[in-house]
Amino acid sequence: MKTLTKFLSLALIASGTLFAGGAFVPAPTAPDAEPVEPAVAEIPEAPAEKEFKPYFGGAIGSSTATVKTTMSKCGGCDIDRLNQTTTKAPDTTETWGGDGDATSAMALAGVEVNDFLAVETRLTTTISDYEIKDHKPISLTNFALYLKPQYKFESATIYALLGYGVSKVDFMDDTTTVNGFQYGAGASYDWSDDLSIFADYTKLVGSSENISEYTKLDSVDSINAGVIFRP
Repeated sequence: MKTLTKFLSLALIASGTLFAGGAFVPAPTAPDAEPVEPAVAEIPEAPAEKEFKPYFGGAIGSSTATVKTTMSKCGGCDIDRLNQTTTKAPDTTETWGGDGDATSAMALAGVEVNDFLAVETRLTTTISDYEIKDHKPISLTNFALYLKPQYKFESATIYALLGYGVSKVDFMDDTTTVNGFQYGAGASYDWSDDLSIFADYTKLVGSSENISEYTKLDSVDSINAGVIFRP
């Protein structure tokens, strides 16, 4: 009986200890996993917009005009008094002309499409007249539109001019319009970010055109030096 009593006493003490908040050993847990960053979809960059770059400028130049005049000269008549006959001498042809220089002024405006191409307009007019021996003075005004292929170095640019022009030529109190293909080439140097200096050559008239009944304008060549501004 005493043995049973001791057993029950020990059981009650053990159960009291268990329910009274005895030590609790938590179950083992898995090691912490590294946090995973959420995937972010990449947004493609928008294509860069084309930036056209306008510019304008002016120049002083010297141009040379070449003309040629061709006329028939009457041969006249010879009288043979003895035989009472008249013989008409054959007509002959005389040609004269040459070159004449004039000072010119030129204004230009254009826009760069990219680093390799621009579109440019030019207005050129003579300040003085072309003075050519045995010809009356000649003056000229030219308007042209060019494609301007170009290649840029660090501070310099070389370029060509390819386009079409219209020239108004004043000669012998009359005005003649001469149209045709024009071309040229030149180089510029960037003095600053918004200022460049340039020099170039242009062929304003490249084919022989009549400017009067007997006179042809064979060619007009122009050399220019000026400045370009970029706003």
